Amino acid sequence: MIYHIKVPATSANIGPGFDSIGIAWNLYLHIYIKKDESHKDDIRIINKNKINNDLFIKAFNETINYINKKPSNYIIELWSEIPIGKGLGSSASAIVGGIYTAEIITNTYLNLHEKLNIALKFENHLDNISAAINGGINICLKNEKEIYISKLPINYDFWGLLYIPDYYLSTQEARSILPHNYKREDVVFNLQKFGILISGLFQKDEKLVKMGLDDKIHQPYRFELIKEYPLLSKEVEKHGKKIVLSGSGPSLLVLLFNEQEALEILEKLENNLKEALKGEFKLLKIEHNGITLEKLN
Repeated sequence: MIYHIKVPATSANIGPGFDSIGIAWNLYLHIYIKKDESHKDDIRIINKNKINNDLFIKAFNETINYINKKPSNYIIELWSEIPIGKGLGSSASAIVGGIYTAEIITNTYLNLHEKLNIALKFENHLDNISAAINGGINICLKNEKEIYISKLPINYDFWGLLYIPDYYLSTQEARSILPHNYKREDVVFNLQKFGILISGLFQKDEKLVKMGLDDKIHQPYRFELIKEYPLLSKEVEKHGKKIVLSGSGPSLLVLLFNEQEALEILEKLENNLKEALKGEFKLLKIEHNGITLEKLN
């Protein structure tokens, strides 16, 4: 029997939703689990390409210790489509994948609260974690007393047009440039915009969504770290769209609600900017299901 786990990529911090909202996309970390009787009392983890292997192993071992079972005779193969350090939740996918892999090979089911508690030991961003687990659009709450996630009941499709630069940007660097204090009017601005964004997503109202993507808490500071932003933002505005950060960057994201329009804008951006930009464009679709498991044979 071979088990195949898929963990989706995620975009967090959408517009004014700093540390509050995450979206899952149809780009995946693939995990293949199979029995291996030739290696007694052993679990082999094989990394097929560059992923956050260390985080996967840490989350896997933490979950095994929590479950308190000692599995053996398994080969675990990892292969990821999600680029590292690009604001697409590669860390969250590795952590969530490690937890679910431990569940499968120990034949144990953990409740959501248990999974979140383990995941948060290695990844402090609940927006990415919740979207990787649940799929769709997730709103999250995390403070000293409360941990809560809620998946929005949205069943329509939309697309994320991403520009992925050819360089990395660490979350630590992206956070270090943020101010420690904010003006009250800027906080109120973000609260109002976030409400408009959520209302627009519920109603599938693209005008409201666009209106709700403005932010004064994190994006104005982080855009300064992304050299392509001024040019790309200007080009996107020609199509009546607005660009936001995916996670803490450096990837940039445009939300689109019509597939044909998304394909046309993608083609125009690639043609117009191919000489000026060294990164790549990628058109992704919302992943409604989150992490999935299938038996291959």
